[in-house]
Amino acid sequence: MIVYLDRQHTGKPGKPQDRGAQVTPSPAFGMGMEAMYTGYLSLKLEEHLLQLGAIVFSLSDGEYRDRHRRVNDISSQFDGPQVYLSLHLNAGNGDYASFFHHHLSSSGKDLAEKIAARMASHKEKFPEIKRFLAKSANPDDWTRNAYYTIRGVSDPVAICCEPMFIDTHREYLTLTHLDAIAESIAIGIYDWGL
Repeated sequence: MIVYLDRQHTGKPGKPQDRGAQVTPSPAFGMGMEAMYTGYLSLKLEEHLLQLGAIVFSLSDGEYRDRHRRVNDISSQFDGPQVYLSLHLNAGNGDYASFFHHHLSSSGKDLAEKIAARMASHKEKFPEIKRFLAKSANPDDWTRNAYYTIRGVSDPVAICCEPMFIDTHREYLTLTHLDAIAESIAIGIYDWGL
């Protein structure tokens, strides 16, 4: 299996200061931004995926269309299951984890459900996350921002992955908790790829 980890909010051409949501201070890292925490999550997720035998490609820069084009170019060289994760740790006072799939993708729905179910099965590790949702992302409703993060990906099954809120779940901004979240996501991907 091939997994593309796309770490969001690491600076865009024309918007180099776009580092995503900010919280101050966090339990482990002091002043922090979404890009930094998503980076920690991405590294832990890559570690777990490699342990499960996946091939991992990491992305972290450029506009969505450029990232999606790179993923599509790479994916055309391989057969077998492939997954694209647009990784976010947003703010917004939510009490849930969301895994958004393209509204027309039945494979995306299945993958999102597997990841959400695996994370829910480990909820004792992060009890303040109350719900684990697999949601359809559509350009015509409130999920459109998630839709834009995955719409240009062709063959890999694409998920906009938002496993926690950095303002609501501040106590989980530690490497231990981010590792537990990453492990759940990786196993959910592995469950889907079997």
